[in-house]
Amino acid sequence: MVNAIKNLGKNLLIYGLACWLLIEWLLPLETVSDTRNVQVFIWFVSVCFLLYLLRIPVWLSAFIKIAYMVCALNTLFYHVSYLQVLKLLVREIVDHVPILFSMRWAELTNSFRSFLFFLLLWMMAYLLHYWLFTQKRLFFFYVLTVTYITVLDTFTMFRGNGAIIRLVVFGFFLLSFLHIERLREKASIAGGIRKWTVFCLCLIGLAFICGYFSPKLPPKWPDPVAFVRSYAAPQEEKRNDPALAKVKKIGYGQNDSRLGGPFIADDTVVFIAEDQKRHYWRVETKDIYTGKGWESSDSVQVKTFEKNTDIGYSWWNLSVKKQTMTASIHIKEPYFHIVYPLGLKTIDTPEDIVFRLDTATEKMYATDRSAYAIMLRTYNITYEYPTFSIDKLNAAPSVQDEGLKKRYTQLPESVPKRVRDLAKQIVKGKQTQYEQVKAIEQYFHMNGYVYETSDVAIPGEKDDYVDQFLFETKKGYCDNFSTSMVVLLRSLGIPARWVKGYTSGQLIEGATLGEEEGKNVYQVTNKDAHSWVEVYFSGIGWVPFEPTQGFANPYEFTDLQSTPETAPVPRQRRLEQGRVPIKDVMEQDRSSSSSVKETFASFLDIWSWKRITIVVSILLACALVLYKTRRKWWPYVTLFLFKYKRGNDRFTKAYLSLLRHLDDYGLKRKQDQTLRQYAAYVDDWFQTKEMTKLTLLYEKVIYQQETVRVEWAEVKELWENLIKKTAS
Repeated sequence: MVNAIKNLGKNLLIYGLACWLLIEWLLPLETVSDTRNVQVFIWFVSVCFLLYLLRIPVWLSAFIKIAYMVCALNTLFYHVSYLQVLKLLVREIVDHVPILFSMRWAELTNSFRSFLFFLLLWMMAYLLHYWLFTQKRLFFFYVLTVTYITVLDTFTMFRGNGAIIRLVVFGFFLLSFLHIERLREKASIAGGIRKWTVFCLCLIGLAFICGYFSPKLPPKWPDPVAFVRSYAAPQEEKRNDPALAKVKKIGYGQNDSRLGGPFIADDTVVFIAEDQKRHYWRVETKDIYTGKGWESSDSVQVKTFEKNTDIGYSWWNLSVKKQTMTASIHIKEPYFHIVYPLGLKTIDTPEDIVFRLDTATEKMYATDRSAYAIMLRTYNITYEYPTFSIDKLNAAPSVQDEGLKKRYTQLPESVPKRVRDLAKQIVKGKQTQYEQVKAIEQYFHMNGYVYETSDVAIPGEKDDYVDQFLFETKKGYCDNFSTSMVVLLRSLGIPARWVKGYTSGQLIEGATLGEEEGKNVYQVTNKDAHSWVEVYFSGIGWVPFEPTQGFANPYEFTDLQSTPETAPVPRQRRLEQGRVPIKDVMEQDRSSSSSVKETFASFLDIWSWKRITIVVSILLACALVLYKTRRKWWPYVTLFLFKYKRGNDRFTKAYLSLLRHLDDYGLKRKQDQTLRQYAAYVDDWFQTKEMTKLTLLYEKVIYQQETVRVEWAEVKELWENLIKKTAS
């Protein structure tokens, strides 16, 4: 009874630590990817290890895991009866098999990706179980985990301080415990287990204390990604722009939950647009400010519309003056969202497409009839370009829609009081909502705020992103300015939202892509990624504003005494918007596509965690199959390798290789067993005398230093026969 309790406690400790080690892989996903509901996968991992601990029969364990997966997928995606969800899941698997084999990863649905992720976690849990209780070795997986956490901590917004401490303390203890268990099985230590355990714990504790309290050197680079990519830049560029030697946050990103940190301009072309007007290119809006960044409201409401039909989405009130415009977009980077201007009416493309608009974020996707995402290379749009009347904006009454006000005036309680006080101070004496909005917009241009991309702070755990920018650093780029303006407006009860996308880009001379009269060609790159502010006015709708130092609002605002004028080109962009022949740009795109910098950037953009998960799962499955069948194929690999070996030591190496194959076959040599005794045991097992002959010859070579160059041809057949027997 006592031994049973001890074994249960030991297994509980080992499985608990192994479960924790796998969970460490899941915890960063919400930060570094668009994965949500990570706790569902964490519970699945816990269930897997609990079933192994309780030694549930394989068939029952598989049934429980499948049931959990079905319930989770239904809760997250399907929302139907469990009988229907089985049919949907089977149908989805059948539909996705050809997609997987053709490697069209972008067409996988979120539900099927989640299903594959469950399978990957199932397989990883089994491998950990095998390594723990069969091999009693976990060092390789532990090293992978440490590498994974440190890479994410270095290259992403994930902060792995706590994870690294846990890995050092619990990871070292787990490795030490497994080592003790291996020694116990080999009878290398008959006693002193308790002392060994205490010694390991003391050593780990000492290492933790020294590491925690010892002084730390400051980081040498703000972000190594920038260093790697800037290293690929030509030396002449580095001399002209020293900022290329540092920095990094590049282009349009999906995750805005942690803002801050340096930014470097990246010249990778995202798309080329033939257009009649300058304006912002929208991608999405976000409405929940967290104190560290932005998140989006959860919404399952998706508006669908056909190509070349009015999207049926109201951007402004009928009183707003509008001009109908057209544009053509040519996508260069593999993005699946649609870039579009405010006031979009229709989208046209040659493909059979259904467009889907997430009403919570106003983000648009192109899909086929089965709702699989499709990456469009070219599409044409019709949109309405607004001219906002300052008189009407000043006359707009306060917003009465309580639902809209609640959503777009949201602020966390953690926003410091001095931020709210500053907002009241800025608008003091301003009567209308428009005057208050303009006062806050102009505040950043007149109070010493600096546009900065390299020396940009990252808020600490107790810092508020906006508070840090407004009162401490006063320098940053568009995210700092736009987020601060939204927060200041919301603190006054004015509905405002954060919008991200691209500026109008660089004007290119010679519209050779379309040659349509009245249109210019603009090249939009990663460095044109931008964020700005939209404010809601009653009776008008959402109106864009531009608080970022060095940028100007591209939309027209008029009053009765003046004629509309197009906003001037932003100061920060004037040097970048020189006219360049499009022929040179296209040739430059082709020549740079093979460069190290472009290749590295494409890898970072294309290989999201979802694709990497699928590839890794396939590789792990292949590795598992190869490992499980190694006794069938590895002996023949050995025969092939020794076929071409030369040298006097060929026989000794062949004999030692044979010993390894016999051990892997299951004929273990005991510690007190001589080679002759072991050879007799092997011959008795296979009913031959081949092993004894080889052993006598091996002893002759080792102890009498005799050459076997002449005899190898004679013993080769004996050796090959035994090698082949291990494959049977």
